[in-house]
Amino acid sequence: MKFFGVSGGIGSGKSTVLTALGARGAATIDIDAVNRALQEPGQPLFVRIVERWGGDVVGPDGRLDRPALSAIAFADRGALAELTGMAAPLIEREVVQQASVHVDDPDAVVAVESALYLQPMYGMSGMVVVDVPVEVAVHRLVEARGMSEVDARARVASQIPREVRLEHADHVVHNDGTLDSLDGEIASLLDWIREQPAAVPALDRGATTRP
Repeated sequence: MKFFGVSGGIGSGKSTVLTALGARGAATIDIDAVNRALQEPGQPLFVRIVERWGGDVVGPDGRLDRPALSAIAFADRGALAELTGMAAPLIEREVVQQASVHVDDPDAVVAVESALYLQPMYGMSGMVVVDVPVEVAVHRLVEARGMSEVDARARVASQIPREVRLEHADHVVHNDGTLDSLDGEIASLLDWIREQPAAVPALDRGATTRP
């Protein structure tokens, strides 16, 4: 199998790239979706969060009260680090399990999407960065998500700088043009993927850099 990460800042269109890869037969894993699934009632991350912070982070429907949890985590760096420490090993295990299903298929392609990754994780062989200029990202956030320009610029500025992502990229997908030009970028990406060595998903390999 070919196993790699896909990163990119908000407004870069990395989810669009993942969708395009999925349409071409790749298996895709969204780290945010994995994290949300682990926070469902009865799941291990849900249990750990409730054990730590109690019923104040559980809503009337028995599910996590995400705004309440966010208020705790983002008001206290220590709490945020604690929450991240709880989630990271569980997310890692789930990603490796999902990817390992394809390990014996030499034609399989598995792509893992996360905005936070700079370096390969979980035994990946490389990182793909979906890149757009800051002004393009801001325009998309304003037009597609209805943000004010001030909010859009603040969101972009809060993430890993574009230049840092590009320094760590093994392959760059330029996504500041038309859908036709993106098709060409996807074709180039698939050519790059075919040239990469086979990878075996594994725990405790690689590193992540957070903003």
